[in-house]
Amino acid sequence: MENEVTYETKQMEFEKSQTLYKEVNIWVERNFNFIQVDVLNKYSDDNLMEYILYPSAEEEFYEWLTSYDVVEKIKSWKEDFNEKDYLSSIHNGKSYYDAFIEIESVASWDEFREFCLDEYADDINEFVYEQENYPMWNTCFEFRDSFRNNYETNLLVMKLGMGVISGLEDFNDIIFMKSAGHSFYGSYWIPLYLEFYPDEKEKYKGVNFSQF
Repeated sequence: MENEVTYETKQMEFEKSQTLYKEVNIWVERNFNFIQVDVLNKYSDDNLMEYILYPSAEEEFYEWLTSYDVVEKIKSWKEDFNEKDYLSSIHNGKSYYDAFIEIESVASWDEFREFCLDEYADDINEFVYEQENYPMWNTCFEFRDSFRNNYETNLLVMKLGMGVISGLEDFNDIIFMKSAGHSFYGSYWIPLYLEFYPDEKEKYKGVNFSQF
């Protein structure tokens, strides 16, 4: 009986993931124009990089911080910071942020963040612009609806690991994939779709779509 329930549960989860994939596939087909990079280069007079957005230093602060010696940066802000308890919390599975506020406070994190944004401004900006940020594939995806031409959408797209081309004459904002070796759907399209539509995100909560 237990095996039957397990089989039925897995079958239901599989069917639900297939339904999600089909919905997102239709959504992509209906909501994006597929455009070749060569076309975009032509329209930009071979200056496409000028139209590629980069996240701000504020938005990339955490990524920058966790790419270096976090404790060293914290101690440059507060010399007597409790390094031992901090590292112990991280070793026990806490994030850099959670371990910090456990020892200090949210207000102290904000103070530390502002300190770094000022003290390490050049380093953070260099980190931002060193990241791979150009179409890996020859196909880019233009929003058909100009409603999506806004800062919030662009920020969300970038947070999900995609790139954005914005401000190119005769085009709405354009999404591109800047990495390879994984599925567009499992890594990009499905997460974006679920962020755009909270009801769908709740509906498919817990569904494994990594196989797509």
